[in-house]
Amino acid sequence: MTVPRRLTGNIPPARFRLPARGTGALLRERVSDAIERALADRAVSVVSAPSGYGKTTAVADWATAQSSLSWLLLNSLDTDPSHLNRGVLDALGRGYRQLGFELPSLDERADPGYVYAALRDTIADTGVEMQLVVDDAHHAGEGWRRGLLGMLADEPPEHLRMVLVGTTLLDVTMSRERLLDPSLFVGADELRFTEEEIERLAQEADQTVDSTALLRETHGWPIAVRMVMIGGNEPTSVATTAKTFLGDYVRDYVLAALDPDLAAFVLATTICKEVTADLAAAITGSSDAAELLERCVRLGLFVDRFSTPSGVVFRWHGAFVRTCADIRRSDPDGTATRHRAAAAHLASTEPVRSIEHSLRAHDAKTARDTLMSRWVTLLMNGSGIEVESAASRLLRESPGDTDLQFVLACATDVVGDHHLASEMMSRAEKSAASSAIQSTTADIARLFVCDDPGKVCGAVTRLRQVTTTAAYSGSEHYAAINILLGWAELRNPTNPALPAEYFASAAREDGEDFDPSIRQRALGHLAFGLTWAGRFADAAETLTQMKTSGWSSVASGRTYANASGKAAAGYVAYWAGESAACAREFSDVLNISGHDPSFAAVARMMIAYAAAEGADASAIRRAAIGIQEIPIETLHGVPWQVFRESSIAMLEEASGNLDRAARIARKYTQCPTLPVVVVALAGILRRAGEYGEALRMLRSLHLFSEVSYVKTATLMTAAVIRRHAGDHSLAHELCEAALAVAAKENVRLLFAPREISARKLLSEHIHAGSQFEDFISACLASDVAGSQVEALSVRERDVFRQLQTSRTLPEIAEVLNLSINTVKTHQRAIYRKLGVASRRDAVRTTV
Repeated sequence: MTVPRRLTGNIPPARFRLPARGTGALLRERVSDAIERALADRAVSVVSAPSGYGKTTAVADWATAQSSLSWLLLNSLDTDPSHLNRGVLDALGRGYRQLGFELPSLDERADPGYVYAALRDTIADTGVEMQLVVDDAHHAGEGWRRGLLGMLADEPPEHLRMVLVGTTLLDVTMSRERLLDPSLFVGADELRFTEEEIERLAQEADQTVDSTALLRETHGWPIAVRMVMIGGNEPTSVATTAKTFLGDYVRDYVLAALDPDLAAFVLATTICKEVTADLAAAITGSSDAAELLERCVRLGLFVDRFSTPSGVVFRWHGAFVRTCADIRRSDPDGTATRHRAAAAHLASTEPVRSIEHSLRAHDAKTARDTLMSRWVTLLMNGSGIEVESAASRLLRESPGDTDLQFVLACATDVVGDHHLASEMMSRAEKSAASSAIQSTTADIARLFVCDDPGKVCGAVTRLRQVTTTAAYSGSEHYAAINILLGWAELRNPTNPALPAEYFASAAREDGEDFDPSIRQRALGHLAFGLTWAGRFADAAETLTQMKTSGWSSVASGRTYANASGKAAAGYVAYWAGESAACAREFSDVLNISGHDPSFAAVARMMIAYAAAEGADASAIRRAAIGIQEIPIETLHGVPWQVFRESSIAMLEEASGNLDRAARIARKYTQCPTLPVVVVALAGILRRAGEYGEALRMLRSLHLFSEVSYVKTATLMTAAVIRRHAGDHSLAHELCEAALAVAAKENVRLLFAPREISARKLLSEHIHAGSQFEDFISACLASDVAGSQVEALSVRERDVFRQLQTSRTLPEIAEVLNLSINTVKTHQRAIYRKLGVASRRDAVRTTV
C-alpha cells in the first residue's frame, strides 16, 4: 500500500500541534495565572513580546493544563485571508473532533460574517469550553481584524476562549484594546525571568550561577538567560543591541560550548525552521541526524519536538534561527549548498518548500524545474497561493518565460480572480504566438482558464494525445490532466459518458509518484460524472465507496472542484424525488465550494429546484434570495444566466405565477448542452399543458437523448400526449419504456406530486399491468406536505403502497410478511383516514 505523502507546503505538520515540553523547561505558574486573569473578563488574552521571551513555551505550559485545546501556528502565508480562515476552521475542527463533535463544513472564502455566525451557533450548541491558541499571530498581517479571526477576537462565542501569541507587531493591530483594556495583555514584564526563576533554572540544570548578576546583565530576557546557561559563561560586556548580543553570544559561547560536529550540525539545519531527521541528514550528510536532533532537545537548544502521524518533527525557535542565519552570512557558498540539499530532498514530497530553498540558493533553474513538474497537482491540492507566489518570483528573473506566465494565470484563476487570470492568459498566448511549438502547459492552462469553447476543444484534443505518451502515463500529471479533461468535457460536452471515463482513469491511477489524495477526490469527480451521464445507481455506489474509504465532506475550498462528491449526492437525491435531502447536500456544497463560482451557482440553482418541488414557502423565499448570487455572465464557457432564469421560473411556478414561469421556459427551448435545465423548464411547460412544446425542448437534447432522466422525461411526455389523443395502447407502451429506464436509476422526480398528468397515467398503467409495480407504488405513495397521506402510520403507508399495485390482499400479506387479517385491518384504517370507501378511490388520492 502506498503511504500518503504531503505535497503542499501550506500545512506544516506542527501547524495544529502543541509543542512538547522541552528538557529543562521551567514551569512558571505565575505566567499561567497571568493568562487566566487576562481571560477572565473577555475570554481573550494577548501574549505579546519581542522574540526570545518564551511566549510559545509559556502559553504551551498553560495550554497543557486545559481539558480542550485547538492550536494554530501561523506562517507568512496567513496574510492571505482565506489561508488564515482555513487555518482557524481546521484548528477548531480538529479540537472539537477530539471531543466527539463535528463542526459544519465551511468555506474559508465565504463571507466572514456568515462563517462566524455558523461557528458561533455550533460552538454554543456543543456546551463544551474550548481554548483556541493562535501562535505567531503577528503573521496574520494588518487586516486580520476584518476577517474571521478578528470577529472571534472581538466577540468570542460562548464556550470559546482565545489566546493570541505574537511579537509586539500584534500590539499595533490591537492598539485600541491596548489603550482601553490593557488587562487583556500579558507582555514582556510578565515573561521576564525573575531572580528566583533563574536560580530554579540553574538548580534544575545542576549549574551554579550568580542569579543577581545574570538578571542584571540580561534583564531577565529568557533567551539570553538560557544562552548563558547553555554557554556556561556570563557576558563580558553589554552589547549595544539585542541582536548583537544574541549573535555574539551564540557564536562565542553557545556554539563554542558544543563539540564542533554538533555546532556545525546546528548551524546547518537551522536553514529550515522545521526539520525532520531525514531532512537534517540530507542537509548535513550526518547518518546520526536523528540522535543529534534529540540531543539538541535534551540540551535545551531552542528547538521544540512534535510527534505527528508522519513522524517526529523538530521546530527551531524563530529568534535562534535568525541569529544562526546572521552567523552563516560569512559562508554564503556553504549556505547555498545546504539550501540546495534541502531543495533536492523536499522536491518529491514538499515541492513548495523545495522551491523556496532553491530560490534562497539563487538556483532559479531548479526552482522552475520543481514548479513545472508539480504545478498542476499543487493547484489541484489547493496550493494556488503558493504557486502564484513562486511563479511571480520566477517571472521576475525570467519575464519572457511563457510557460511560467501560463502557470501564473492558472494560479490566479484558482485563487479566485477569473477576470485577471483571463487577461494574463491572453498576454501569455500573445507571447507564445511566435513559437510554432504547441506548449502542453499552455493547453493545460486553457482548461483551467479559457471561456472560448473552440480553444478548450483544441486543447482537449491535443492533451488526449499527450496522455497516451510514456512520459505522462503513470505520472502525477496524468491523473490531474484526466480530471481537467473531465471538467472540460462537462463544460463543453461532446459525449455524456466521457467525463466519467476521464475521472475513472484518474481514480484508477496507481503510479509510484501518484498522490493518493487526488485519487480520493477523483472518486468525487467520478460520482459527479456518473450523475451527468444519468447513472445514479453507479454514482450512489461510488459515494458509498468514498465513505467506506474515509472520505470526509470537510474539505478545503482551495482544492480544485472540491465539492463534486457532495454535488453528486445532491443530484442523486434530487432525481430520486428527495427534495429535502437534495437541499441539504447542496447547502453543504455552498459551504465548501471555495472560490469557483461554478459549484456555488449550481448549488443555488439546485436548492431553488428542490424548494420548488417541496413547495415550502419559507424555503422558496430563501432560495429566491440565494439565486441572486448566480452570475449573469458566461464563465468557463457556461452560460450562468440560463441557470439563474431557470431557477426563477421554477420558483415562480411553485409560487403560483404559472404564466411568468411558462414565459421564461419558452425563452430557452434550444439549450442543447444543459440537460438538467432543459428537463426542468420542459417540466414547467408540461405541467402547464403545453405538451408539444415540452416534447420539442426535450428532443433538442440530441447529445443526451439516452441519459436516464432525459429519456424518461421524453418518453413520459410523449406518453401523456398519446393518452390525451386517446391512443391508450401507445401511451402505456411509452409509459412502460419510461419506467424501465427510471426504475433502473431510481428517477422518481418525474412522477412527483406536481406531475399530475404523469401520475394519472401511472395509476391507469399499474392496473393495465407493468413489470415495475413496486416502483410505481413508491412513486405514487409520495405526496406533498399537508396531504391526507401524511396521517398514515409507517405500516399503513407500506400497505397503502401495495394497494396501488395490482396485487390481491393475500399477495400483499405475503410481500409484507403479515397475516391477511392484519392487512385488512390496516386497509380499513387507511380508508377511514383518507375519507374513501374503496381501493380505487384510495389510489386516486395520490393523483
